[in-house]
Amino acid sequence: MPGSPQAPSDFALWLEDALRSRILQIAAIGAVAAVAALYLLGVLSEPATGAFAAVAAPLAGAALAARPALAPGRDRAGRALAAGAAAAALLLSAGPSLGTILPGEPLFRGELTAQGAALPVPAGASGRVRVLVSGRLREGGDPDVTFRIGGTRPSIDGELSRNWSTARVGRGGRARVAHDHLADWYESVIPEGTAELRLERLQGQPGSALALAVHREWVPRWLLLAAMGLTLAAAAAADARLGSRSEAAVPVAMALAFGLLVDRNATPFSAVGPALGGVLLGAMLGALAGALASWLGRRLLPAGRRPGKRG
Repeated sequence: MPGSPQAPSDFALWLEDALRSRILQIAAIGAVAAVAALYLLGVLSEPATGAFAAVAAPLAGAALAARPALAPGRDRAGRALAAGAAAAALLLSAGPSLGTILPGEPLFRGELTAQGAALPVPAGASGRVRVLVSGRLREGGDPDVTFRIGGTRPSIDGELSRNWSTARVGRGGRARVAHDHLADWYESVIPEGTAELRLERLQGQPGSALALAVHREWVPRWLLLAAMGLTLAAAAAADARLGSRSEAAVPVAMALAFGLLVDRNATPFSAVGPALGGVLLGAMLGALAGALASWLGRRLLPAGRRPGKRG
């Protein structure tokens, strides 16, 4: 009959039941436990474990955000917005996170061994780039090494650092534990015609040369942030159309916050810690941002109508 709601497919009914039941939750917990065990046993590497988290966390958020899109008898526009926001959140979170942890082959790479050392820039490497700078610290040497690399705009200013904490050892014993921060990503631009990158300043005594891996940055940061803002707005609009409280906006915001935190803090050499921190901090920040966005959406936008009903 014209105007009657379309019956959901068998796949949609199965997927909705799976998302609303404990099946996927138990499977996800089991997968996380298995990966954690393999990492602790040394079977999985740091980048592989971080890459798993970079996909698993956004996928969980997207699955939760997609649940309203599978519910029959609800506003069609709201369901479409929820589905689109869930897919966009997965792409915008997992994509940059994976690119940070598993960046692939660089445009060029090399080492800067001492102040004044230069790294030639090959033809065609100009433009917007992300530079991974890594090194080592001497045992018992300077706890901080700072550097400046010229040839990019702006210049790359960074540091290698070592912090100390106290950990429990045995029964009642405590020992100092070193935490080294030995790599970072830097966003910059190599101007057209640049012939070399030069180590203009080096303060401290590093335990190795500074290793540079220069990668193309395909998506400007402002465009990524704008796309994330539009995705959260779409999730908030879905909540308004569906008449729900943070049903789509909160998991979308959690996924996006996770992606930003991992993209900001992780490297191929240190991926697991930032990924776990991204899960915890992203959940807290995302819950607040998503709840606020959903509240604003329900205040500013009208609720949708159920299919088959007329005003």
